[in-house]
Amino acid sequence: MKTIHSSLELDLINNTKDWIYFLIIILLIFIASISYEYYKYKNLTKEKNVNINAQVLLQYKKPDKNYFVLKLKSIDGEIFYTISRDDLRDIRGRFVRVYGILGKDCNFLQYLKSCFIISFDISLTNKKDYRSGVNEYIDSQHSDKYLYKSGEFEINLLGSLYKNIFLAHPMEPKLREVTASLGIAHVFAISGFHLGILTLALYIVFAPIYRILQKRYFSYRNEFYDLNFMILIIAFLYLIVLDFNPSFLRSFVMFAFGFFVLYSGIKLLSFKLLFICALFILALFPKIFFSIGFWLSVSGVFYIYLYLRHIPKIKNWQFVLLLNFIVFLNMLPIAHYFFYEFSLYQLLSPLIAIAFVVFYPLVLLLHIIGFGGILDEPLFAVINYDFFNVKLQTPFWFFIIFIVCSLMAMFSKRIYLLLLALSGIYFLYGVLLFVKDFL
Repeated sequence: MKTIHSSLELDLINNTKDWIYFLIIILLIFIASISYEYYKYKNLTKEKNVNINAQVLLQYKKPDKNYFVLKLKSIDGEIFYTISRDDLRDIRGRFVRVYGILGKDCNFLQYLKSCFIISFDISLTNKKDYRSGVNEYIDSQHSDKYLYKSGEFEINLLGSLYKNIFLAHPMEPKLREVTASLGIAHVFAISGFHLGILTLALYIVFAPIYRILQKRYFSYRNEFYDLNFMILIIAFLYLIVLDFNPSFLRSFVMFAFGFFVLYSGIKLLSFKLLFICALFILALFPKIFFSIGFWLSVSGVFYIYLYLRHIPKIKNWQFVLLLNFIVFLNMLPIAHYFFYEFSLYQLLSPLIAIAFVVFYPLVLLLHIIGFGGILDEPLFAVINYDFFNVKLQTPFWFFIIFIVCSLMAMFSKRIYLLLLALSGIYFLYGVLLFVKDFL
């Protein structure tokens, strides 16, 4: 019977020849993918006027403006923005047909990010989101007394919270403020963290049933590989439901690669594996290069790998707590290059992340059986708490130095300690800004 870990682990790519073959394969995949994207772009721009069928992801009014901004996702996965001066009702999640012309700056590179459409007409279609029934089921479990006025509309704030962590629903601005204040945006933005929790929960559920059947019918089978293969299939179905969310896609590919390399006796916890998975995803889905969520997800795994490489093993609970705290510090300069809210409440982030390991499967089960609203009152109190924040933005020069040190830390523990010092100094700088503004 095959063991979980091979006694003679091998590297996935051993020599220059292997790297050349790998990079050639990646290049061919990238050429095919980018050519297909360019083909779609040329089809879109061959006529002056465009007619796009899309789902409304976001709908909001900018301060002191009398028009709505709509973020749209077409049936082919392109992202567009448009504005409407009509008195629209809440059409988030609905499918629309947009007739108009593309903005002048919609070149191919901009198309890979998102393009602006000058719309002449926006009309609703009869098409429904295949997840609409699940969305309604989640909303139905949360009382109307927790409705929250967001811009022009009242929304079910707690329903929106759970749709975000279960279905990667766009996060409401109020929830975004709270998660930023607590430093837990990564906890609520569905990613490998969630996949890891689901994998553990499913394994715990399936293992007793498998052992009973294994003992009677197939004692020669390996529980670890069979159950993880089953969970891999479930994760792929979940990825489809999430519409290939970039962060979860990165996690799934790493899970699939990890399963393959573990089964083959190849070294699992290696920076090579992370690099190979990231390159493969970018080659297959070039648009993901412009996803901040994808890069934050990759960065989080990278800093976990650095921790596992350089920090000696200690007691389990201390190891986990220290892991969460150090990765939190390492991610601060990266996250604050893109997002600027900083608060001392973010010190709770490592503890909340640990608690989320229990919270996530628990609330998922409660929603499945129809009792998802049990924790509404304390959650709503936290969401409505008036958090004090300051603006903390990572300068470009510090960002570059930090990235370079991070990469060099793969090869040197001294540089890793320097990286920890830089993270600590950056955090203390944020604390000083917070105290100064608070007083």
